[in-house]
Amino acid sequence: MKRYFIFFLLLWNVTLHSQTIEENTVIQEKLEALKKTKYDSTRSILYNQLSQKSGLLKLTENQEKYADSAVFYAEKSKVPKLIIRSFTSKINAAIVKQDTTTVYYFFRKGLKLAKEKNISKLNNDFLKFKIREIYYSIRQGKISSEKGLLEFKNLYEEIKTTQKYDIITELVGRISLLHRNRKELGKALNYNNLEIKYAKKSNNSKEVASAKITELDISYQLIPRPIKSKDVIPLIKKAKEAEIYMIENDILDILPFAKLYLAKFYIHETSYKKGENVLNSISDSLNARIVFSKYEQLCEIAKSTNNLTSYRLYSLKFKPVAYKTKRSFVALNVHNYLLDYFTKSNQKDSAVFYAEKLENNLQQVDTTQFLDYVYFSYDALSNHYIDIDKNKSIKYKTYANRITQQIIANQKEAFVNIIKYREEVESLQEKNSTLSATLSVIKNNLFSIIAISFILLAFLFYYFKAYKKSDKKSKIIEEEKEEIIKKVERKNIILSNKQKIYLDDIKYIKAERNYVEYYYKDKKMLDRNHLKNVLEQLPPNFIKTHRSYIINKNFIKVINSNSVILEPNIEIPVSRTFKTNLKV
Repeated sequence: MKRYFIFFLLLWNVTLHSQTIEENTVIQEKLEALKKTKYDSTRSILYNQLSQKSGLLKLTENQEKYADSAVFYAEKSKVPKLIIRSFTSKINAAIVKQDTTTVYYFFRKGLKLAKEKNISKLNNDFLKFKIREIYYSIRQGKISSEKGLLEFKNLYEEIKTTQKYDIITELVGRISLLHRNRKELGKALNYNNLEIKYAKKSNNSKEVASAKITELDISYQLIPRPIKSKDVIPLIKKAKEAEIYMIENDILDILPFAKLYLAKFYIHETSYKKGENVLNSISDSLNARIVFSKYEQLCEIAKSTNNLTSYRLYSLKFKPVAYKTKRSFVALNVHNYLLDYFTKSNQKDSAVFYAEKLENNLQQVDTTQFLDYVYFSYDALSNHYIDIDKNKSIKYKTYANRITQQIIANQKEAFVNIIKYREEVESLQEKNSTLSATLSVIKNNLFSIIAISFILLAFLFYYFKAYKKSDKKSKIIEEEKEEIIKKVERKNIILSNKQKIYLDDIKYIKAERNYVEYYYKDKKMLDRNHLKNVLEQLPPNFIKTHRSYIINKNFIKVINSNSVILEPNIEIPVSRTFKTNLKV
């Protein structure tokens, strides 16, 4: 078994290396082709391809350099569709470098060009450009996820009957991901199934593999907590199928994710040895995201089996990888395991050190997110303090219990939403079926009752109209169900510089030309935005009292005829137009 494992690991590394060589060979071929062509349009096409390949190989500087050349030759060729394609390459390179200014510059330029040159909304290059523009606007908080979903779904309705399978795959994948992030798991799974379907139609095995990973993630989230061994048996089968698919199709860059999920399911099944074998087949030379997940799960196995020797080995290997990611919640998790290990091995000084680290981590992360990690943090701290400070131990145990209750409550709410969603879809489908049957009867007997054709036609028109209306309602059920209770209420607003301000702290917001000023606690924060866009992201306790002011009703102290006084003594003007908002 050990020999087989070493052989497989060597084979995997060799295959990955050969894939890199193959990609580099493609780049050399494109560069040779550039020397032979005299046409600006061909040069732009080749530079776009070079930029894309460089991006896949993480050659950031080359990706940007080739994108610049693609834009230059596309603009020289004066072919609008090609210019849009090159703008997308430039945007992709700028996103990698986190150059937001350049990203928005080319988005604006591309949309303006599409309008001026009347580029078809169904053009492949424009569709890819538009999908990227919507998704990036959501990520940056320029538009809400609700608005982004609506725009994506409108695009899907326009192109779903075409044969643009690769673009449809990306589109429904984005929709699935947004529903997943909003914890609308039923909808996420529906669109993920569409993603797999269209990826297969496009004969793109890599997209199929990627969609299968998303399917594993959503299916895992749908399992009721606490997870029982029998619950993961179907997922183990799915993960093995995904693993086999990726090996057969040589998709070795996505294969580690299938292995990570398979190991996770084995852990829940308490098949710890199987999980450990799967994880140890993953190379440490891969990117940090994969390696930290590997050692995170190996730590969990060692913790669950109380193998202190393995626990020390894996937690100390996890630590440098976790720090390398520079993500606070990852550091929090490695400190969980280190604290737990040193507590169990009775190494008091080290345990105290990591307890302090963990308490600092909890102040840095958003404890409304990553509830599993936060629960383990509180639980580890409670166990650490049990013989040192009983009050602290009880405090952290109470926090852990609250997190457990929150996880269960969140999942119950998600399941209620899924059930409501399915019931309404089934009801509308049944109604459509009944109307279809009625139409069928009418059509079959139309000839025999020709004598009363005028009456029949009126009757048929009524039913046909009802059928179309119901059918249309069924198709847009996703958009109409936005009033379903959100699983997790928004706790903060994210500014364009990615800084967060907690909504409960905001007293009022003031417009200042192309900027807005946030007044919270005793601070002021300036952000480039418009008051209208900000208001769309805020909960109902924020209202507009004046064209330049939004206030938090929770801070109202006194309401006057032309102004409102906020705590402690902040006077905000109230205009006649918005006065009625104070009565809501």
